[in-house]
Amino acid sequence: MLSRALVETAAFACILSLLGCKSPAATGTSGTPSTSTTASPSAAAAPLPNGGKSFQVPIGPRLAILAGTGVGPIRFGATVATIERLMEAPCELKLPDKCRYIVRGVEFDLKDGVTDRIVIHRHERPAGPDAQGNPQTYGFFNGGIPPYLGLGMIPGAIQKELGQPTNVEKVTTPNDFDTVERDTYPGMVLEYDRYKNGNIILGGVILTKADTNPTPAIPTSSATAGVAPKKAAAVASAAKKK
Repeated sequence: MLSRALVETAAFACILSLLGCKSPAATGTSGTPSTSTTASPSAAAAPLPNGGKSFQVPIGPRLAILAGTGVGPIRFGATVATIERLMEAPCELKLPDKCRYIVRGVEFDLKDGVTDRIVIHRHERPAGPDAQGNPQTYGFFNGGIPPYLGLGMIPGAIQKELGQPTNVEKVTTPNDFDTVERDTYPGMVLEYDRYKNGNIILGGVILTKADTNPTPAIPTSSATAGVAPKKAAAVASAAKKK
């Protein structure tokens, strides 16, 4: 039986390599991201060093990606004050409708002052220009989908654990993330990117409340925070109207 530490090390190595690795063998004890913010210390938010290059290791609290719920203890409906307290650092970019953590690979979309959508990005995805107009890329997100799924894994490994998606959308329009497919699950959309080595890997996760349609995270060609339109996936919202 593999130890929890060994499984977590294997999953982390998978994410760091971004070579499209498969999931580790199933074990009785799996490495599950904690929903607590006490898992690891964090550094204060700061501009990206080295001309916009992202951090090469995850920083901040370890967060579980929870479909239809949130990340770790940060749930839909959380205020900016709550986000910053649980992330243990202020938003790197704070706007009326967004709180972004570029170094940590996660951003919180706000509606009426509370969290309405969460987008997680893989390492090296374009994050748009900084205040000086220099290009930025996202850092490593510190966490994954329980029990051990993470960004950088291949579709087959993801579907082995989560099952088949309710909807699959092939993305043919060129985009800055090189996203080629979106798979919809209740409360969650998985975006698969073509990495620079040609492999198709999990590049992004869009979390929404389970009864809402997600909006895509693919940016415009200018790599700004704007997003392109998307054909909505069928969800359970119709059931609420009954």
